[in-house]
Amino acid sequence: MSQRADSPVPAEAARGCRAVRHALALAEWVGTGRPVTAKRVLRRAEVPAAGRALGVRVPARLRSAADVPALHHPWTTALAVGLVSISDGRAVAAPAVAGWRSADDNYVLDCWSRGLAAVLADTFDDDGDGSEALEVGRLALTVLAADRAPAEADLCRAIGAAVLGSNHGLYRTFDRGFGYRDPAEVALEVLAAFGTVTDAGEQGRITPLGRWALPVIGARGASLLGSSDADGEADGLCQLKITLRHVQPACWRRVQAPASATLGDLHEIIQIAFSWDGDHLHGFTVGRRQYGDPYFDAEYDEDKITLAAAFARARKAIIYTYDFGDDWQHEIALEKSLQSDPAATYPVCVDGRGDAPVEDSGEDELAWIPFDLADINADLARLGSSARQVDAQLRADIEVILTDAYGEEEEIAAFETVLDEEIDFPVPGTVLGESLIVTGLTADDATGELRARCKVKRADALVSLTDMEFRPGSVEAWLLAAYLTHIGQQPPTVVLPAGWAGLTRWVS
Repeated sequence: MSQRADSPVPAEAARGCRAVRHALALAEWVGTGRPVTAKRVLRRAEVPAAGRALGVRVPARLRSAADVPALHHPWTTALAVGLVSISDGRAVAAPAVAGWRSADDNYVLDCWSRGLAAVLADTFDDDGDGSEALEVGRLALTVLAADRAPAEADLCRAIGAAVLGSNHGLYRTFDRGFGYRDPAEVALEVLAAFGTVTDAGEQGRITPLGRWALPVIGARGASLLGSSDADGEADGLCQLKITLRHVQPACWRRVQAPASATLGDLHEIIQIAFSWDGDHLHGFTVGRRQYGDPYFDAEYDEDKITLAAAFARARKAIIYTYDFGDDWQHEIALEKSLQSDPAATYPVCVDGRGDAPVEDSGEDELAWIPFDLADINADLARLGSSARQVDAQLRADIEVILTDAYGEEEEIAAFETVLDEEIDFPVPGTVLGESLIVTGLTADDATGELRARCKVKRADALVSLTDMEFRPGSVEAWLLAAYLTHIGQQPPTVVLPAGWAGLTRWVS
């Protein structure tokens, strides 16, 4: 979406503001590639050279470029407006750099708006979609745009009062993380870097670009930051260290998973990595947002946010909580981003330490499951995206079959009814490698199980359905897998039948 200018003045001011000039200079300095951290910022060894490229003084001791706002803000801008792109742990200048100086005004203003939004969201971290950070910027500009703007001595106080008057939650976002500094001063420095207000030290006044930006921020809000749950680099791999909190000896697992995997996929990975049974509720804490299974009233759907987006959103480690009674908390840290190996299968557990506690074993008599890397990876091998979709469809079909069935007898009767209707008997099958023809099903009242009526060498026989095998990918093999799953037996490799849309006709 572009934003039209009423005159060329705002666009020229946007091109010439310090934030954009420095973002462009950084992109040109990056050139064909510079290494970055898992958090998508320049590594510490690159910071002095980047500072020299911008004429920015860099302290002797720092962790990364994120500790130098005069460098980090242009970097954030360059990423937000597409002047720099990141892939496989390296930043490169994007094609947009070459055409930036000749770009049309509307494109420049749209990029400038997204850059300002990104830096405000990075500065006033609201652990959410960035809307509170943008509201801080909008309120500061509103104070400056008043007919009688406050004198310089009163300006910071007036901005703080405007934020506090909006709501207390917004003020908490505004007034944290700056130590002794007045957060209003910090906001004014950001706004000045983008040319919306006069520089610090002058009589603080809004500029024509600032007046143009004020309604834009109000109208577009967090949409300036993009589609929040789709943001983040979804290529390559995320290497995660997942640590089970409050357990001694230490218990952790290091896993590699596609950046395009969802938090729902990560839930499945953690269940396997820590030998959990999946019998309890769970949830992820990403900033201030809670993700989980919407079927159990989770605030946000864990299957609609990728790992790339979750870690782009999170300023701190993501927390996964399993079993809201025992509260097993797992801290998930993104260690680095990697390029996937075409010959490898993901997700994979590459390291770990410590035995995992047995679910529901109780604090007084806690039992433990030994860490076994080979077993974990054997189970993870089943968790490709297609396998997860197959599992989900199988569970959905089982739920349909069991609708309105109460007790074991009714459940077996429900399976008999659905399977008898859905399978186009007679069908070929095998028992212990011997071929036969299955002509139908019947329930065994004595054992409470389904049996297959078969013809073997011109003779009739009843065979337990659990001993049967059907052609993989057939409807009968699929429904047999549903039956085996329901009675607690592990089916063989399950293949979704071609064109299978589920048992939709059985849903009233």
